[in-house]
Amino acid sequence: MDLRERGIYRLPNGRELVALRKYENGKRTYTLCGWERFELTEYEINEYGRLIFQGKLTAWDVTCLSDTGRTTREFSHPLDRSQARQE
Repeated sequence: MDLRERGIYRLPNGRELVALRKYENGKRTYTLCGWERFELTEYEINEYGRLIFQGKLTAWDVTCLSDTGRTTREFSHPLDRSQARQE
């Protein structure tokens, strides 16, 4: 499973999310974050390619994602931005 870093992908429900790579325990994983209107929506992708929202499996996996062909120039996680404001 390879998603483009900061690539914008569309879920079957039409919501667009930004793919962010992260490395944990030597493995590459992805987080999909809402990017419009500073959404706090976040999906994790498990090792089987299934999307997880708020700790629960969704009906979707990575094959359900449509690549829009767009990429964000810069992107920081919305929660990172809100934490930075508090400091």
